[in-house]
Amino acid sequence: MKKLAAVISTSLLMASTSAMADVYIGAKAGKSWLDDSCKTTVGSQCDDDASAIGAFVGYQFWDFLALEAGYDYLGKFTGDGLNDQKVDAYTLAPKLNLHLTDAISIYGKVGGAYVNYGDKDDASFLGAAGLEFDSMENVTVRLEYQTLTDINNDLVRAEGNSATLGVTYKFGASEPEPVVVEEVMVVEEVVVAPVVMTKTYAATLVDTESFKTNSSELKQGSVAGLTDLVAFLNDYPQANVQIVGYTDSTGRAEYNQQLSEKRANSVADALVNEGIDPSRISVSGEGENNPIASNETAEGRAQNRRVEVSVPEFEYQVEQ
Repeated sequence: MKKLAAVISTSLLMASTSAMADVYIGAKAGKSWLDDSCKTTVGSQCDDDASAIGAFVGYQFWDFLALEAGYDYLGKFTGDGLNDQKVDAYTLAPKLNLHLTDAISIYGKVGGAYVNYGDKDDASFLGAAGLEFDSMENVTVRLEYQTLTDINNDLVRAEGNSATLGVTYKFGASEPEPVVVEEVMVVEEVVVAPVVMTKTYAATLVDTESFKTNSSELKQGSVAGLTDLVAFLNDYPQANVQIVGYTDSTGRAEYNQQLSEKRANSVADALVNEGIDPSRISVSGEGENNPIASNETAEGRAQNRRVEVSVPEFEYQVEQ
């Protein structure tokens, strides 16, 4: 008998915490109200709540940090220095995200705003907190509370508040690239007795978006990319499979460890669904360990987000 070595390295480049779309836009609508805008205006003369709408654009530097600019129309109000006049603001603030699950995160913003308050204008501090849901690929839904803390029109120092529901569209996430398979069939030799064949099988599958955004669920195109591996394992039932997941260093190490394990298990489940016995599969996650490129660049982080699948060396005999 001879030994047959087959090593299959599958670089499934992830999005998740980590498939990151650099630029995003969004819109929001909801309820707005003013605090401390009616010091002398009372009763029916005071109108300090309205409906709000807004739009925003952001740039995502990392999974946990973005810079966001926006325009907020808070509505028309009547109060001290306001006579059914509009209040609107231009805002700028960094946005800090904390992932609770693959699809849900909380965030906060602290920054500044330029506010038009009737026929006056003023600079103000801005604070906001919210909850984001990844409802589908490239689209998130957010619930947000925002306050403009320091609006001064020489009569009052008011505070502008809003509670809104928003929708965000992320650019940059693309459909999976076609799977590229390189197969090399090297030496096949036959001797009289016994007949021994030596074969080397190697394949590299490249896929920039193998998983759904911020999810451990494999996309359908990525499952189809495992066809050749499944055929190889069916041809050689004595072969076993090792699956190891990795992430980049962005985000919390505990979250990255869990995500690497989940995505490795997703690949294992895909093989089981194709009829491979689970006893032939070993699964582990290494989180952000063993990077194959620098985590200082987006390209390097993309290479480090991967799942590696290998078939260790095994022995087989060819019948005459």
